[in-house]
Amino acid sequence: MKTIQNKNFKQQQGFSLVEMMLAMLIGIIIMGGILSVYTNTRDLQRSSEDQVNLVTDARFALETIGYDLRHAGVFGGTNIPTLISCRLGDVSCPAMMPLATGDCFNQWYLNIQQPIFGGESVVPPGFTCILNHQATTDVLVVRYADSNSVDTAALVPGTAYVRSNYLSGQLFMGTAQPVIPDDTGALTANHQLYSRAYYISDYTNTPGDGLPSLRRVDLVNGPQVQDQLILPGATNLQVQYGEDLDDDGGIDHFVNADAVSDFTKVYAVRLWVLIKTEHEEKGLNTSRTYTIAGNTVSVPNDGYRRLLISSVVKMRNMVKVDEQASSGS
Repeated sequence: MKTIQNKNFKQQQGFSLVEMMLAMLIGIIIMGGILSVYTNTRDLQRSSEDQVNLVTDARFALETIGYDLRHAGVFGGTNIPTLISCRLGDVSCPAMMPLATGDCFNQWYLNIQQPIFGGESVVPPGFTCILNHQATTDVLVVRYADSNSVDTAALVPGTAYVRSNYLSGQLFMGTAQPVIPDDTGALTANHQLYSRAYYISDYTNTPGDGLPSLRRVDLVNGPQVQDQLILPGATNLQVQYGEDLDDDGGIDHFVNADAVSDFTKVYAVRLWVLIKTEHEEKGLNTSRTYTIAGNTVSVPNDGYRRLLISSVVKMRNMVKVDEQASSGS
């Protein structure tokens, strides 16, 4: 019996070991190039996002503080704190205000005679509510009443308010609404009281984490003074105060908090906020020197981008109503 052989059946050989290794090498080179492009693109994108976030965060910080400064000193229908009873030190208050849990000092939140105040590179004496303060950074204190009025039926227990008009006013707590002169007048209303202090902390989430942040202690419902995170990555806050000592409507000079002669004559504030990115950029030289509030501040080459932003806030509400009248405005 003859064996029939198909001529189409030929001996076939696979890839040799050398060919396989060469193909794998070429594949590795191609994948390495793709991975390198992806990594570089991702790093570039993150760097761009960090820079955008720097600008956004800096503006947020200035707008948040600036909003409070523009309202500082107005307490509903008046911006003359001495017309308002039950303020700090007022022994004639008909209904004494309660202590606040975690208060900076005894009834700190009622010190409306000092709508604006500051500490130059230190926490002001007695401010036990400010912890983990970043050395050499300033503290800014602001007090005012919300411009929006609160109806009697909407008063919340544990919240501090001021009921006022252009003649008088009184601080009160919760639903214990007082009766003041011209109480039924159209200009008499209730307004929520705010007492706040901004500062730079040496941590963000937990003490010792090494990421500074902009924080504030704030009067909230309770009443209690609560520490709040405003912006992580803020490393420096500097404040200068514009005084009008001769009452001519112009700022005579900007000075640091320890050189202010009369905080009731402060009608403008100059702010500097220094912020750094969340992520480190390897190979980037970030060593730089900044001029902040007349001082030279040097930062190390640690790979973190930084942005310094400043602003001047005018505080027209600090100009007293009687002063405006006497000047004919």
